[in-house]
Amino acid sequence: MKIRYFFSFALLFLVLVGAYTFYISTDYYTLQNTLLVEFSITLPVALWICLPAVFLFVLALLFMGFASLVQKFKSMTLHRDIEKLFTQIQEQMLGNPVRERVFSNTELKTLSKTLQRFILLPDTKSHSTNYEKIDSIFNSFKEIEDGKNDPKIRLNPSHPLYNLNAKNAIKDDSQKAFDTLKQDFNKDFMGQNLYTQNSTQAIYDKAWEVLLNGQQKVLQKALNLDKNHLTYTTLLGLVKTCAKGNISIQKDVIIQTCKKVSMNEREYLGLAIAICELLRQDNINFWLSVFETLSKEVEQSVLAYFYILLEVGKTSEAMDLKQQYPKDDFLPVSAFSTLKEKGYPLLVFFDPLLYRARKQEKVPTENVAMKQIDYVNH
Repeated sequence: MKIRYFFSFALLFLVLVGAYTFYISTDYYTLQNTLLVEFSITLPVALWICLPAVFLFVLALLFMGFASLVQKFKSMTLHRDIEKLFTQIQEQMLGNPVRERVFSNTELKTLSKTLQRFILLPDTKSHSTNYEKIDSIFNSFKEIEDGKNDPKIRLNPSHPLYNLNAKNAIKDDSQKAFDTLKQDFNKDFMGQNLYTQNSTQAIYDKAWEVLLNGQQKVLQKALNLDKNHLTYTTLLGLVKTCAKGNISIQKDVIIQTCKKVSMNEREYLGLAIAICELLRQDNINFWLSVFETLSKEVEQSVLAYFYILLEVGKTSEAMDLKQQYPKDDFLPVSAFSTLKEKGYPLLVFFDPLLYRARKQEKVPTENVAMKQIDYVNH
């Protein structure tokens, strides 16, 4: 019962009892005390009857007031615990570490510990919670999924939407893509990746995709970065774009870029195969020079250099180079030199699996005869 209702009812009861008693008896009663201090009090009988009720009323009022204060305090602590729980949910939604919190309510403390054992992935298609802070995060997630960037949201780098948000920030802006390459996203990574199949390398790949289609001046600056986050896949796209003539990159820059990626022999060969499909008379000497220099500085690129030499018909030069290595090294070169008259494609000797895959996919092969021209006099 609320205190104001109790107070109103008790006051009405006292007035009615006092009025009825005074109505039936107008006598007075004198109370005499002889213990310790002598005194006497004379009051109407009606008032003597109401005094105990008034005393009980005051005690009840004090008790109810105290109980109300205790209940209000418990309600406040419960509200604080619930707010802490909502804050924890927000942290887990963003993929951030959960801070230790003190809970007054043991059940909510247990619930908090239980939630910490789960990875919370929000469903952006779900209905509103009518809790502003949670709904605000959901709205940010929806905007990110729709291709917008939210610079204020503090997602953990391991969160699935972190990469998408970073990619949305880049879009088609070459300068933003360049600035992205200068950032180290991995330094904010948690010790344990909460979400599987998520890597910040995808952000750098997106940045390179934008740079390849952007301003060449910014691209040159990106290539000169000490740590440009290039991978074999992005380098392959860069080299193809350069071979097509869409961008112009200096020989030394390409060589240094290839060395930064630290490719293995198979990847260098894949690079050479891709370039050979785009060779023209105006760029063939450039790429021969690139791989010749690489073959002298990077051992893993020698096989790729052999492939380009044979692809353009420089068989004699390839065999001269072959003599500089042990007899059992680079056997595909010797095999092709022996069997080339029988019309076997060069790819059969260097990468038979790729040749077979292309044959099954019915990929049209290049006219090898057009490329196997002696360019010595050019």
